[in-house]
Amino acid sequence: MLNSKLASEVQKRDNYVCQYCGKDGLESLENWHHTVVDHFDPKKGDVEDNLVTSCEYCNAIKLNKVFDTMQEARDYIIGRRIQLFKDFLKVKREVRS
Repeated sequence: MLNSKLASEVQKRDNYVCQYCGKDGLESLENWHHTVVDHFDPKKGDVEDNLVTSCEYCNAIKLNKVFDTMQEARDYIIGRRIQLFKDFLKVKREVRS
């Protein structure tokens, strides 16, 4: 489990902004509550340069995937978010129509 002092330092370093989608964790209490620290490379452990601030949604999409660069991770996550939103709209139309 990640040390809370280190997690706090990472979130402050990142200004509480999700490093994948840009969601501001200090925009609201709800955003702040859903801000976590992610291991960019799950195999590298709890070292500060391997830790990034993430919203829970992006963290769930990324899971334990390993990317070569932050941009590669962002592209993947944003692409999945777009597809999930389209799927959500389709289900919503089917159920609510």
